[in-house]
Amino acid sequence: MRLNRIPPAAAAAVCGSLALLIAGPALAWDGPPAGSAPAAAPDMAGSLDTAGSLGETLMQASRIGTEARAKTPDTAELQELQRRLRAASGRLQRSAKTADRAAEVPVQLKKLDDDVAALLRAAGAEDATGITAGATAVVADERALLTSAPKLLPTGATAPTAPA
Repeated sequence: MRLNRIPPAAAAAVCGSLALLIAGPALAWDGPPAGSAPAAAPDMAGSLDTAGSLGETLMQASRIGTEARAKTPDTAELQELQRRLRAASGRLQRSAKTADRAAEVPVQLKKLDDDVAALLRAAGAEDATGITAGATAVVADERALLTSAPKLLPTGATAPTAPA
């Protein structure tokens, strides 16, 4: 029996919304008006990479939680999702070190990795209580990362408004 619960789906929706909220205006921007002098702006490419890495990390963690809660979790798929999560977390951690604004992010990413590993162990052992506790811990880790998200982006990282 596949347990469909709101928290993993809500976390995935929040991840997508956050990524679009952060990256959307920058992607829609056509650039400065012709003939204007370029202003000293924060590194938008770095901000977009950070937002993308955060969104991918949260999405992979949500997918792991969803797959682990399936009636018959696919351990090979879970291991592949964990590999992708670690890759996205590594990119996010490198971005956080570059930004040097959110010192707690590496600690949060380590906790997320530990909680995902515990969730996978519970899924492998078919421990329903462990899976529920692990999924709850993963969602809590995602929430912690979401609260750190504004600190990851440099101040003034909003895209300039398009000319009227």
